[in-house]
Amino acid sequence: MKSIKQPLLLGLIFSLILTNSIAQNTEVKKEFYKNSTLKSETLSAKGSEKSYKKNYFANGQLKEEGWIESGKKNYFWIAYFENGKKRAEGHYSNNIKRSWWVYYNEIGQKINEGHYIGNVKDGFHHIYKDGKPIYAGHFVNDIKKGTWVTLNKKGSFINIIEYGE
Repeated sequence: MKSIKQPLLLGLIFSLILTNSIAQNTEVKKEFYKNSTLKSETLSAKGSEKSYKKNYFANGQLKEEGWIESGKKNYFWIAYFENGKKRAEGHYSNNIKRSWWVYYNEIGQKINEGHYIGNVKDGFHHIYKDGKPIYAGHFVNDIKKGTWVTLNKKGSFINIIEYGE
């Protein structure tokens, strides 16, 4: 499983480098809601197609952050609930979810992780309940396929089911 922390670290490093670079080489664009609360902030090197963007809820809480390239979401993104907890994190390619995504509930527990193409589950997934994995298996175009296992609260196998042909 590919770690999603590395792209986030690279994003933070890139942001720090840009923040500490000479002001004339850095562009910061900000948008505001009608009530003057920050709506979005985009940081980029002048002339670059890549930028790091943060979008905010109307209450000022961070809504999502990640990379933009040529005006589209690309690379690593994190989305948040209004309470500040993570909602989801994963990779985009040209505004389409790709690769491994992790989803959380409003109290910060994992509810699902696996491969996506757009909003379609396509590949291996873990389904969680109360922050613990309870099912594991493959999806093909949002349909369970092949061998799926059911786990107990301690992570031990308790059932195996075959789906599809």
